[in-house]
Amino acid sequence: MKPLTADEARRVAEDVDKRAEQESQDPEVIKGYAEGPWLDHLLAAAESGRKYGTSMPPGPTNSPEVAPAVHAWAGAGTGTGERWILAASEVSSHTVGASQNSAELRWSLHHEGKDGTWRVGLKAFAPTVGALPTPAVGPDGQAVTGGDTSNLAADPAEVCGRYYDYRNGKDGTKASDTGWAADIDDARAKLAEMRKDLPVRLDNPKSLTTQQEPTRTPYGPLWRTVDGGALVACLAVNTAVVDMGPGRYQTFSSSGWSGTTGIRWNSYTQTQLSMTMLKIPAGPGEVSIGAEASWPYTFDGTRYNGS
Repeated sequence: MKPLTADEARRVAEDVDKRAEQESQDPEVIKGYAEGPWLDHLLAAAESGRKYGTSMPPGPTNSPEVAPAVHAWAGAGTGTGERWILAASEVSSHTVGASQNSAELRWSLHHEGKDGTWRVGLKAFAPTVGALPTPAVGPDGQAVTGGDTSNLAADPAEVCGRYYDYRNGKDGTKASDTGWAADIDDARAKLAEMRKDLPVRLDNPKSLTTQQEPTRTPYGPLWRTVDGGALVACLAVNTAVVDMGPGRYQTFSSSGWSGTTGIRWNSYTQTQLSMTMLKIPAGPGEVSIGAEASWPYTFDGTRYNGS
């Protein structure tokens, strides 16, 4: 199979993004441009809309998205012959009639299916617009994937599970010498503080449970970087179960779940999909976050009936 050039990879990523802009709730249309975890997210969003009677979640008004500057690297799944693309899109938007502008860098993974169609499987956001991925490129112009991992600061086959364990307050280092960078330590501390304050923020419900179930192996190939390190994609499902108790309810003024705002919920269960691209350095070093995002997944609630 002929390798993709950098320009071809960029055009593929742009084409997938354009197909994704259809914003259809038809599962068959969604399956034409999404796969894996991103497909799961979109199908769950479509089901939520049908369940609660809203076709699409409300979006910002008068804020058109400007055509992104796209960077893309084509690579192969090691030993599989499959073709993948790691892309980074500099997406910006502006508010009509005002000077307010926003910009963000979105990393994404695209995969060519057996039918020859390219689909997007993962999306996450870099901490800054300038934080482009740095894949190593071989003599054939393709991104280098796989290879010897013995010199990496963390085992890529296990780092996803260890990362989410650590974020959730577990040690995460006892079985390895994995070191976590300051951004991960900060994220861990913020999560612990958020969970501590959550009961008050939710008006002290009768019961509240949260949990995270990570996929302990990476999604997609291992992308080698120019400094000898690697990039891996990690996934987890976050669940929150809230019961306000008899005679009580909670109302959302904003929500990522279509059709759930403005309703008095006596109890509900909501899940989110966490998507993270980790940077693993070569040799002794600290694992850090290249890009991450949390996307609305499933929602199931019981409405308050006035008693």
